[in-house]
Amino acid sequence: MALVCIALGVYFAVDNPESITPRFAGYDLFPGSVGFWLIGFLLIGALLGFLASLLPYWTERRRVKGLERQLLRTERELHTVRRQVAGE
Repeated sequence: MALVCIALGVYFAVDNPESITPRFAGYDLFPGSVGFWLIGFLLIGALLGFLASLLPYWTERRRVKGLERQLLRTERELHTVRRQVAGE
């Protein structure tokens, strides 16, 4: 799948050789072909989307670690209570 996408990207870049100078946030970027810029911004968008999709993962991971600590405290407390009841 990745090879097909790369091949299509190369074909698109070769088929669109017109040179442009895009403006981003008020600044002129260096000149390049239409295909180069479109593929470049597509890759940047895919990377940003991937990083944004990791946010829920990190949040859930922190939540799981907190719940694991709470479970450990509860198990210790249960063990202490069981020793107290068995000692009486």
